[in-house]
Amino acid sequence: MKIEKNKNNISFMLVMGVCGVLALMIPGSTQAASCEITRNLEMGVTGEDVLCLQKYLNGNGFVIAKSGAGAPGKETGEYKSLTEAAVIAWQKANNISPAVGYFGTRSRAVFQSLVNGTSVPVSSTNGDALVDQLLAQVKALQVKANAEDNPTTVDDIEEEVNDTVESNSEASDMRDLMSDILDAFKEIESAIDDSEDATAKSDAEDLLESAKEDLFDGLRAYLNEDYDKANKRLSSSYKWTEKSLDEVGVNSAKSDAKDSLNEVEDRVTEVEDEIDLANEDGEETDEAQNLLDEALDLLDEVEVAYDDGDYSEAGDLANEALDLLDEAEDAIGASSSGVEDDLDQAFNDLDDAWDDVDNAIDDGDDVGDAEDMLDEAEGLLDDARDAIDDRDDNEAEDLIDEALDLIDDALGEW
Repeated sequence: MKIEKNKNNISFMLVMGVCGVLALMIPGSTQAASCEITRNLEMGVTGEDVLCLQKYLNGNGFVIAKSGAGAPGKETGEYKSLTEAAVIAWQKANNISPAVGYFGTRSRAVFQSLVNGTSVPVSSTNGDALVDQLLAQVKALQVKANAEDNPTTVDDIEEEVNDTVESNSEASDMRDLMSDILDAFKEIESAIDDSEDATAKSDAEDLLESAKEDLFDGLRAYLNEDYDKANKRLSSSYKWTEKSLDEVGVNSAKSDAKDSLNEVEDRVTEVEDEIDLANEDGEETDEAQNLLDEALDLLDEVEVAYDDGDYSEAGDLANEALDLLDEAEDAIGASSSGVEDDLDQAFNDLDDAWDDVDNAIDDGDDVGDAEDMLDEAEGLLDDARDAIDDRDDNEAEDLIDEALDLIDDALGEW
């Protein structure tokens, strides 16, 4: 393959590219930017930095408005809905997630690297932005190395690289490990930003730096096809990320969210089965099905939140889904049978009968076997409740009738 033809050149260029990114970690290497944004931007803010961003968007294919306020040459410096929409389009184009129009730390880091034409130093951005810079630079070097002999798209080049690596299962496993490490970097940075524990944040940051160092060492070894060294350094990097995640509580939150997600999935299966059985018995299930559908929609949201690393949101949504599933289960057969109402009324009759018996005893009357009869009636009503839970309404009705007869007999004992 053509990718094999240039393998040595590609490896050399990629290693040099990685070294270039590492060099940017040295203080004082920052290049001056013609347009610098130093705060997070969102709906409602104004200022020169907003104006700068608007001009950039309009000049790079993410036009805010074709005419009027916000159009090229008529930027306002006000962050409103049209600017937000343009930012969302820009975020999607640059693989920034979530693409919601909030111009935060990651967006600023990517923006700065684009206007500078280079990567930004680690000290001025977070780990996920650095990782994005590194991957973008590696991809660019791949394109450059293959441009003359292989003028294809980046996706085509990546496919060829993947095909080459697939012949070496060890290398393929390490690529997967690198992907896991990069995902962990993003989780750690987000958790550090959210954490209010200064000690945990500091410890997590130190562990993250160790993870970065091992990642870059492993990446260089990988590009040089020194897979044994690469595997050791990447494995070490992954262990550092796990420890860092422990420091800021992400692993426990992630585990809890995963448990909640699994619980919802299991409950969905149970309720689906119960609805199917109810349909076979001719019971009413429309309301139950609607509630199940709502729970399924929430399940999708739970999975999205979990994949995005928002474990608290995933847990909250999972609890909402579980509540809906409980309601769906309760709604099965509710419209087709009044057996539950009959059962409630029978228990009320039983309570009244017990009151009558107690009063009779207080008056010195001989109540005979009334107490035993009421105890037996209560047992029958408990059995009726179990029959309802098993969706055997006919059995429940028979048990209720039998219990009511006993109640009548008990009241006739004196």
